[in-house]
Amino acid sequence: MIREFIDQMDKLPQKTLANYVQIDKNLPLIGIISAQNELSSAQGGLDELCKKVREGIVAAGGNAAIAYVPSVETTAITGQSAKYDLPSRDLAANAVELICSNGFYDGLVFAASEPNIVSGMLLGAIRMNMPCAFVCQGTMAPFADNAGEHGFVYLCEQISRIKTGRASFEQIEQIERDLPLTLGTDCDRYGPNSFNCVLESFGLAVRGNGTAPAASVERKNIAFQTGKLAVKLANDRWTPRRAINQISANNAVALDLACGGSSTTMLNLIAICREVGVRNTNFKTIGEAAKSTPTLLASQEARCIMPQFHKAGGVYAMLKRLLQAGLIQADNYVYDGVTLAELLADVTPENDQTIRCVDGKQKTGSKLRVIYGNVAEGGAFVQCGCKQTAFVGKAKVYQNEETAIDALLHREIKAGDVVVIRGEGPKSGPGMREIFMSLALLQGYDLGEKVAVITDGRIADFYKGFVVGHITPETGEQNIFSVLQDGDEIEISLAKGKVSFDIKSKDLAMRYRRHETETGNYGNVFLKNWAKNCSTAVEGCVQKPAK
Repeated sequence: MIREFIDQMDKLPQKTLANYVQIDKNLPLIGIISAQNELSSAQGGLDELCKKVREGIVAAGGNAAIAYVPSVETTAITGQSAKYDLPSRDLAANAVELICSNGFYDGLVFAASEPNIVSGMLLGAIRMNMPCAFVCQGTMAPFADNAGEHGFVYLCEQISRIKTGRASFEQIEQIERDLPLTLGTDCDRYGPNSFNCVLESFGLAVRGNGTAPAASVERKNIAFQTGKLAVKLANDRWTPRRAINQISANNAVALDLACGGSSTTMLNLIAICREVGVRNTNFKTIGEAAKSTPTLLASQEARCIMPQFHKAGGVYAMLKRLLQAGLIQADNYVYDGVTLAELLADVTPENDQTIRCVDGKQKTGSKLRVIYGNVAEGGAFVQCGCKQTAFVGKAKVYQNEETAIDALLHREIKAGDVVVIRGEGPKSGPGMREIFMSLALLQGYDLGEKVAVITDGRIADFYKGFVVGHITPETGEQNIFSVLQDGDEIEISLAKGKVSFDIKSKDLAMRYRRHETETGNYGNVFLKNWAKNCSTAVEGCVQKPAK
């Protein structure tokens, strides 16, 4: 803390620094750490938000100083560059640790939007045991046509329709005209906004942070209030280690499942809970919660989901709905002396069609589930966007997403197939990129509910069929997933909670003897080092400390 440094006689350099930057030693110093990137739709233009955060800090009686950490664009990247998405979490965590190592700050405000950057910042704050609050860019403004309101995924689906010949190439000009011009995260998917929503449940972000639109008066007010919150948290020494415990972690899992479930956010929650010492947040406990937590967030009338979610009351309204149904606990403290129950006391959900009630009409269980089986002995996440609860089909095996995309474009994949995309795990990828374009192409071919996909990569939440991701153990290790072949019959069942392949032990042993260990396409030193030290998906893909 800078106040502690400059009060000591042997810290004259720090006293000189305080005089130079005109910091009042009697006021808490709040660092505003911005993940600025002008090439990012989600994290460009954060300077304006940082100004409002500074105003809030000053209004609450604090000092403010801005610093920057690197960030990547993950909304639009595809292909090889997407391998850097998950590893960017650890880059952000290391940058925060480095910036805060001088010990000047009493608290922090993190300005970022991309889920992995945000979770990395939180990991860094936990390491340094620093009070912190978060603010993000907000959701982009939807664009509209005769079919309704749309976000980023719609653009990808339309491009896939053109690639698959289901729409004329001339429509590309209309798509270019319709491209949203505003900053922000995708307004038509919960996934890209999921972690910022979860932060509200922890009390590390003010109400509306995860759902309010970008470039709005409300967003600026959220930034101002975030600055004030950061001063309060600093004065109370309310660190993430106090905010994140088993109860708040369970609440965060239930919130995410009720909103549709993001496998990436679950991965990050596991990593964060391991950092703070909460051990009972894992694949097993998430899987148990998913069986009894229904998906309550619903899109209505061909409109984008995030604006509807926000107007219906946002995260606080969803938490209130879960509390009323007895699916979360509210006796945990979100701030010093303030429980979650007190925070939600005056909250009323505004729209039962968007944030649905939990009643007999709701089917049991979330769209996001955890399954096991001999194809995923360690576990895997499954997103089921259709009414089916089981799928049996013949495997079509591809060694990465690029070859699967090529097969799709050449019409090799048919209804009834199980598309196996290997070599996309944290080590085998490396980087565990999100399988995105292949899923968009499947929907472009109208195969979304007619095929299933299994992969050791991460999975996008917009898919309308069966997709199994985060398969552990991943490609390269001696396991059934690594030796699957074209024509193998694979069963995926939510009722049984498994993804399996029936094979005799003698035949499996033969495949193991013939199997050659595959290595990832590392690209450069950063990915190679990250993959070398990365744990499995079941462990949150955290970086293992050097021995």
